[in-house]
Amino acid sequence: MTAAEFLDWAAREDVGRVELIDGEVVAMAGETRGHAQVKGDLSRSMARALDESGSGCEGFVSGPAVITDDRTAYIPDFVIDCGDDGDWDRMDAVEPVVVVEVLSPSTRRKDLVEKLERYFSVASVMHYLIVDWKARRVVHHARRADGILATIYGQGTLRLDPPGIALDIADFWRGLPQPEASA
Repeated sequence: MTAAEFLDWAAREDVGRVELIDGEVVAMAGETRGHAQVKGDLSRSMARALDESGSGCEGFVSGPAVITDDRTAYIPDFVIDCGDDGDWDRMDAVEPVVVVEVLSPSTRRKDLVEKLERYFSVASVMHYLIVDWKARRVVHHARRADGILATIYGQGTLRLDPPGIALDIADFWRGLPQPEASA
């Protein structure tokens, strides 16, 4: 199946949480409460930052798809799309600039290796964030002229330009219980 065929099929059918990988439809694992909470907290933080930036970019939770090649369409946990073709029925990002995956045990290897390479095969993708909510850290992969720069954040401010936003890492864990102190 091609990415275009996948999106047409997904628009017509009640397919649940699936992605297209190398032409094959692959079911996505269910979400834990922690994963869903962090995704919601992150979404709210991103939405506030986008509103303040005036960039015109839009943030989306669990879609739209990011098409990395003719036979692969991933559904990231969060994507910032800075392209607007006026078609709100589209199921794919027009110009994905920031892609975010929240780690799960079942997707860890795919998120850290396969998706890293494939997301950056999309010319518009400038940032790929891998959010490890259990360790409370964010790995920020940023496109540079000479390659991809990886930076690990446990706290502080994460700046993403484009689209010109600043995020407080602590906001990503706002809804989680405080970690237990080490003995």
